[in-house]
Amino acid sequence: MRTHNSHPARRSGDADPTPTGSADHTAPAAGAVEPTRTGRMLVALAVGAVVTIVLLVFILQNTERTAIAFLGWDFTLPLGVALLFAALAGLLIAAVIGGARIWQLRHAYRKAQ
Repeated sequence: MRTHNSHPARRSGDADPTPTGSADHTAPAAGAVEPTRTGRMLVALAVGAVVTIVLLVFILQNTERTAIAFLGWDFTLPLGVALLFAALAGLLIAAVIGGARIWQLRHAYRKAQ
């Protein structure tokens, strides 16, 4: 099983994967720091915090109550909350469809082996 860092072995007849005239892939410049999983996690956390703050501001600015009718239910919600629920429902549907596709591909891969 290959990991994300492994590369298939090159055979002697294989062409060089680096095009001629390309930049030399030497060590990074002194003082350069390679990205880490922790760094990417912190960036994702910061982006999530900003999105959360923007959503809260949006909800707080859209407090006018809106009538909603869904599958025989009639109720009122603030507009910002109703739109947040709609976005969450769409996210959930996309996650279920994506998860089903991933399961389908893994099942087909295991069956092919």
